[in-house]
Amino acid sequence: MTTPELIQFIVAMIIMMNPLGSLSIFLDLMRKAAIVEQRKTAVEATFAMTIIMLLTLWGGREILSLLGITIPAFRFAGGIILLLMGFSMLQSKESPVSHTSEDDVAAKQRQSIGIVPIALPLIIGPGTMSTLIITAGDFPQLINKFWMSVICILLALGMGLMLYFASNIAKTVGASVIKVVTRIMGMIIMAIAIGMLAEGLIGLLPILS
Repeated sequence: MTTPELIQFIVAMIIMMNPLGSLSIFLDLMRKAAIVEQRKTAVEATFAMTIIMLLTLWGGREILSLLGITIPAFRFAGGIILLLMGFSMLQSKESPVSHTSEDDVAAKQRQSIGIVPIALPLIIGPGTMSTLIITAGDFPQLINKFWMSVICILLALGMGLMLYFASNIAKTVGASVIKVVTRIMGMIIMAIAIGMLAEGLIGLLPILS
């Protein structure tokens, strides 16, 4: 795995996790909670994100094999999911693929929302999992998985810090900036999705290459 490929993986993961969009939803779900409770939830979500990403990275491909799903087929399906997510983000909307209004209702009925729905599926959703599984399939060597694991841990910590200081960040950034960044991320996600769809289709139909 070359340095440019590693950087591409980092950028793709950050975009899939949608930090500012996730931050906005986190604040909405926690708006009635005290700062102490918000920060406790942020710590819980950080641990959950780390575990989910590492399990997906190291075991996702094996699960696909057990189910008889090939990487090209998963890549094509992942491309469709990302395309839908990117299109929603382009309109400054949260994609129903990773977050729905029903999730909000269920979250309000839970005592703790750090694991579900904050960590899963809001931050570590289908797009993030697809990226992890596909990249792990493209670079299955242990050294590559080690560096990807380190990146996942750092990303979880970074996202956790954003949630921990969510109120301060939201006041500094502002809703309008969040919308602009979300739209830009949506465009990038759609571009990634088209590439995944093309690669998946070629893998399924080699005659097209």
